[in-house]
This record gives sequence, structure tokens and C-alpha cells, in this order.
Amino acid sequence: MKEKLLYLVLVLMMVVPFRAQSQNAADYTIKGQVVDSLSNETVPYATLNIALANAPQKAIKLLACDDDGKFTTTLKQPGKYIISMQSLGKVPAVKHFTLSENKKSLDLGKLYMNDDSQQLNEVTVVAQKPLVTVEVDKITYSLEDDPEAKTNNALEMFRKVPMVTVDGEDKIQLKGSSNYKIYMNGKPSNLLSGENASDVLKSMPASSIKNIEVITDPGSKYDAEGVGGIINIITAKNAMQGYTGTVRANASSLGSFGGGGYVSLKVGNLGLTANYGYNNRNSPWNDSYSERTTEKDLLADGQPTKLIENGRSKYKGPFQYGYLEASYEIDTLNLISVGANLFRGKSKNLSELDAVLNPLGNEFNSSPVYKFHRNSVSEGTFGSTDLNVDYQHSTSKKDELLTVSYRFSQSPNDNESNTELSDVVNYYLSNEYPKWNINDASTMEHTGQVDYTTPIFNKQTLEAGVKYINRQNKSNTLEQIYNDSTKIWEDHSRDNSQFRHTQHIYSAYLGYLIRLNKFGIKAGVRAEGTSLKAEFARKPDMDFSTDYFDVVPNATLTYQIDMSTQIRLGYNMRIQRPGIWYLNPYINDVNPQNISQGNPNLDSEKSNNVNLNFSKFTQKFSINASLSYTFVNNPIERYSFTADFPTDDPRSQYNGAMWNTYDNIGKKQQVGMFLYGNWSPTTWFRIYMNGGLDYTDLKAPTLDLKKDGVSGRVFAGTQFTLPKDFRINLNGGYFSPWIMLQGEQSPFYFAGLNVSKDFLKKKLSVSVGANNPFWKTMKMEMTTTGNGFHDVSTNWRSAREFRFSISYRFGTMKGQIKKVRRGISNDDSKGGGENNQGGGEQSM
Repeated sequence: MKEKLLYLVLVLMMVVPFRAQSQNAADYTIKGQVVDSLSNETVPYATLNIALANAPQKAIKLLACDDDGKFTTTLKQPGKYIISMQSLGKVPAVKHFTLSENKKSLDLGKLYMNDDSQQLNEVTVVAQKPLVTVEVDKITYSLEDDPEAKTNNALEMFRKVPMVTVDGEDKIQLKGSSNYKIYMNGKPSNLLSGENASDVLKSMPASSIKNIEVITDPGSKYDAEGVGGIINIITAKNAMQGYTGTVRANASSLGSFGGGGYVSLKVGNLGLTANYGYNNRNSPWNDSYSERTTEKDLLADGQPTKLIENGRSKYKGPFQYGYLEASYEIDTLNLISVGANLFRGKSKNLSELDAVLNPLGNEFNSSPVYKFHRNSVSEGTFGSTDLNVDYQHSTSKKDELLTVSYRFSQSPNDNESNTELSDVVNYYLSNEYPKWNINDASTMEHTGQVDYTTPIFNKQTLEAGVKYINRQNKSNTLEQIYNDSTKIWEDHSRDNSQFRHTQHIYSAYLGYLIRLNKFGIKAGVRAEGTSLKAEFARKPDMDFSTDYFDVVPNATLTYQIDMSTQIRLGYNMRIQRPGIWYLNPYINDVNPQNISQGNPNLDSEKSNNVNLNFSKFTQKFSINASLSYTFVNNPIERYSFTADFPTDDPRSQYNGAMWNTYDNIGKKQQVGMFLYGNWSPTTWFRIYMNGGLDYTDLKAPTLDLKKDGVSGRVFAGTQFTLPKDFRINLNGGYFSPWIMLQGEQSPFYFAGLNVSKDFLKKKLSVSVGANNPFWKTMKMEMTTTGNGFHDVSTNWRSAREFRFSISYRFGTMKGQIKKVRRGISNDDSKGGGENNQGGGEQSM
């Protein structure tokens, strides 16, 4: 008993001093908020150093602000203190304060920092800011803090963004999927839609981009359709009084060259930003070879056959893009912005092909079922014109905003093709040539939108909005065949050759964000209604219309383990309407043995997505890991079959050919894991990795098809920042075959090297690079298997490429342009062609 009492006394003797010390330490509390002195916006994660005024070099407290620039801390004793503030891009600032015995709680209020616009003769890098930051619903990669962005193009930098991968053919994926959208400054731009995105990004200097945001859990403010994720490009806003600009030029050994310029200026309350780019491509000839076996070929009286096609093709044509944004500050509370995007391109595809169909097992028969040589020339015009006007009204209440927006968009997609045959033997469609097809297609949109956001309590935000879209798609086709006897072109257009598709989309949303200490909760709901009508001018009995209404919920929960570590769990439901490429009933028979046609009867698909994300970003090491699950009950999938139409069907002339189209087929489930890592052990060396692995299960009971399997992708590289402003980057990647319902594709692999140097006080940048220096060509193989046929298509793509680029920066600036924080976002349609990629849209 005495021993127990002795132990109790000893414990109390130890606890009481610590308790007294703890109470002492808590007696003096200070708090405040760090803000920008010009814009009055908060400075998140600023670093604070507190020291006694008589010993300023000896820190007694180090801490960082939260994401709203706020901080709270305790000090042990009264006295005179000095607090030092540091943040990248800001001039270091200090604040003196005094703690006294009778004032143990002190609110320092707003502590101001200025932008660092001072021009230095020489800068020595002593630390690197983490390139990646994480918020409640997005991850941001900072290009302005990556030295490689000074000389690379935007597409090369996309390879380094968490959860984004770019394969050997420059196709972009987000979390292993092509179902995503690309925005620019939170605003829609068809400039970055579909297959055009990669070409535009390759011509866009990375130095014109500040950040790339990845939004994997889109909230209720985003359209409910077509978004498995969003990539938002935030352009550089060197928006200060005065001007600054960049001119650039580039060339490639694969036959492309281009150039452009960027300028930003501010005069009084008016700010202007403009960017222009031009690129001309002339690819080398690429060879192709395919074999298709058919078990019961109608062209050979039901006997098995093998079709061999041996050919080559090339692509050439220029495209140019530009955007102009103007912002005018009417007064401190009212701002108006006007923007215009223009994208125009012309393409010319040339192809030559020899085809021969023989009985299976007798491929070299001197009397084939048929054979011919085909020459095709296809020319197209593509692009978009976007105009938007945004009015933003602020109030005296911080972060309360009302935005009214209007957007007009028009996207042409015209095509004209000429096809001729020669050396024809027994070809059953020879009387269909020479053929001249003209397809006039386009999409036009009018969008109106109102958004409102306001803080309602401490660290709580409410957002709401309404939106209306009027979208009109059209496709007019003229199919002509040359009559050799009459010497005239005869119209052979089909019943579906004049097609109109009109959509009226109306929506409203409500969202709520709350931060509770280390927890963050973001939830919302969106209601969308659609009225759809399709009209066929030549055959009105094919017309149809439909209406549907959807309520789409979403929720995200985050937990901030510490200032650099976060866990996020999110759920969202998305619906997806098919774009005109999927709906267009135009029959593309440039290759009459491999036909493509859209399906105007497609329904929208609905997907459910659950994401679990872990992020840790420190000065030297960063990691982001994500686990996701997605299921879709009626996915829009491409499928192929051997044409066998009834004799009274106009398409029966193609019986025996491979027919490719789209339908709402079966079910799709996918589980994915994605990993991003970045390690910077020193200021001059960085190593990074971006990749993922997913399991996909596809089922189409109506077609008696199912497919499942694992696919993956990885991209890795190293970056050296050397003396004398030299930079070296090495990178490489591998993509395993995708899981497809009927096909399997060969893997991608690629490697690259880039060396760059700055001159003239870092105003002139020169870069030379090599893509795939070890391979002159790459073999790409696609295998498609269906009911009664097996097709293997092989293409050899020019791989080895040497690149050169140069840019020069001029001008100086001294103040910041304000821009509207909200705007229109049309991210609701699935489109972009057979290799559907993201579209350029904006946040709502």
C-alpha cells in the first residue's frame, strides 16, 4: 500500500509541472489572416516565422497558414515579437506586435503581402515548391513552378499531371478513360475537343499555362453528363499594368512546323489577353496491312474466305487557333468579361490500297473471288467559333458572387471524299465507282446561365444556379456516282442523308461546402431535363423524339491529416448523351469493306462513380494514390459485325463487309488504381512517375459477347536543372492493351529526351528534343473478333522524331487583371470521334 501511495505522489509531482506549463503556454494566443495587398485575396499556406524582437534570427515558432490564409498559435511569455511571412511569388513581409500580461489574446487582423515583380539579375534556387497541391475536389499541378515548362509544349507537360496519361499516339486519358473534358480557364472551348485536343496542346507553349487542375469528383455545378473527370487549364495571368508577351516557333522532323505569340496587357481597369498559334502537318506515308477471315462469306457462296488488304496512307493540312479575352472592372464590385475562341483547320487524307478476296486456304488463287486497287482522297474542314460574355457582381460580403453568362458556339465538321478503283477483277461494287461524297455537318449551341455563391456561416459556402442549352446538330450528305456512259455525276443519296438533331436542356443545381477543423464536406444535387428531337428531311417517317428527366447527386468527404496529407472519398453520378459523331447516320464507305455508321437511336448512358484518394505533398516528396469503382448499365460501345442486311435494305449492297456502329450494350464495371509520385532529393534533380492499373468487365448479352481483363499504363521520367540555365529531361512510358468488347490492341511504348537552355536573362529559351530515338517505326496491331469473322489490322507508324523550338519573352507588368470566377460549362455530350477524347468545356 505504501509503495502504491509513493508511486501516486511521484506521478503527481511529474504531471503538475507539465500541466502548469501547458496552462502557461496557452495563456498567450495570437491569430490572423495573410492576404494579398492588391487583390485582398487570401494567401494560402504562407510560411510564418515568429521570433522575439531583440533576437529576430532565432525562431521560437514556425507554422503555416491554412488554405484560407488563416492561422492561430500560442506563445509562452509576454514581450515584443516579430512575425516574418513568406510565400512563393510574394515579397517577404514582417509584422511587429506586443503581448502583455493584461492582453493574453491578440487578433492581428489582416497581414498584407505584395506580389514579387522585382527583376533580379541572378536567382539561386535553394528550394523547390511542391508541384502538386490538393483541395476538396481537385488536384492541381503547377506548371509555373516546373522549370521544364519553359521550353516544352503543353501536351508534354500533361504526361506529368497526376492521373493523366498520354500514350504513344498522343491520345490523352484521365484515370485510364477517354471519357473526360478539357476546360480552359474554366470556360468551354471546342478548341480542345475530341481528336483536336492533342494537336492544339502540342502547339501551345507550356509557359503560357499557370496550372493544370484535375477534378475527378465533379460537383453539382458541372453538367450531369459526359464527365468522368475534368482537366482544367489555367493560363498564365501575368496581368499587371503594362504588357508582357512571348513569340515562339517550332519544327519537327516528321513534317510539322508552326509558331505563334502570346500577349497580356493592362491599361487602367481594362485587361486584354491574346494567344495565337499556327501549325502545319505533313506526315510521312505510313504502311498498313490487314487480314480478315470469314467463316461463311456470302460473296463466295457461303464458303470461308480470307480478305487481304495492303496499303499506305498519309495526312497533311494546316490548323490555327486563337483566343482573345477582355476584362473590364466597372468598379470594385462589378466586372465584365468578353471572350472569343477561334479554331480552324483543314485536313487532307491520302490512301492507297490493294485488296484481294480468296477462298480460305487458297490465298494465292489465280482466280480470286475479287480484287482491286483503290485510291482515295478525303478533305475536311473542322474547328469551332466560341463567343462568351460574363458579368460578375460582388458584394461587400467576402466571396459572395452573382454571375450571369451567355455563350454561343458553332462547330463545323465538313468532309469531301473522292474514291476511284483500278485493276478490278470480279468486284461486285465496281459499278459504285468513281464515287464523290460530300458531308456537311455542324453543331450550334446557345447557352444562358446564372450562378450564385455565398458564405453562409464560418467556413460554409452555398452555391446555386440555373442553366439552359439549345443545341442543334445537322448532317447533310450528297453521295454521287459517276456514270461513264452519260459522263455525269448521279445523285445516289440515302434516305438518312439529311439529318437534324435538336436538344433543349434545362437544369438547376444546389451545392454546399463546409469545413469542420480537419474535415471538409462538399455535397450537392443537380436536376436536368432534356427534350430531344431527330428529323430526317428525305424520309419523315424515320423522325423520333423523346423527353427525360434526371436527378443527379454527388458528395465528397475529405480529412486533412496534416498540412500536407489528405484523404478524400467521393461519389458522383453522371449521365452521358451521345454526340453527333455517334448519332450521325451517314455511311462512311471510303473503305467499302470496312463501313462506319452512327446510330441516331442511341439512349444516354448513366454511370455511378466512387473514388477514394490519398495525397501527401511535401517539399521533396509527393504521392497521390487513388482507388475507384465505376459501373454503367447501358454504356455506349462500338461494335462490329459482318453485314448481312435484307435484300430490300439499301445497305444490302455492302453485305459481306465489316460493319462498325454504336449501341447501348449490356453492362460495364471497372475497378481502377492510379498512382502518382514525385521525388526531389536535391534542388537540381527530380524523378516522377504516373500510372495506373484497372480491371474492366464488359457484358453484352444481346450480342452474346463478354470480355474482362486487366490493363495498365505507366509514365516515368527524370529532370535535371543544371548550372548555366541548362535543363535535361528523360522520359518513357508503356501502355498495355485496353479491354474492349470485341477487340484487342497491341501495347504502346515510347521514350523521349529534351535538352533546353535559357539566354538573355532567361528571356530567350531554346529547346531540342527527340521522341522515340530508338525506333524508326512502331507496329500497332488491332484484332477484332465477332460472330463468324476474325480481323487483324496492322499499321506501322512513324515513331522517330526530332524537335526544335524557340521562344522569346518581352515586356514588363505591374498589376493584376481580375477575371470572372464563374462562367458557362457545357460538358454534357459524348463526342470526339471514334477515339473519343475530352472536349473543351468550362465550370458552371
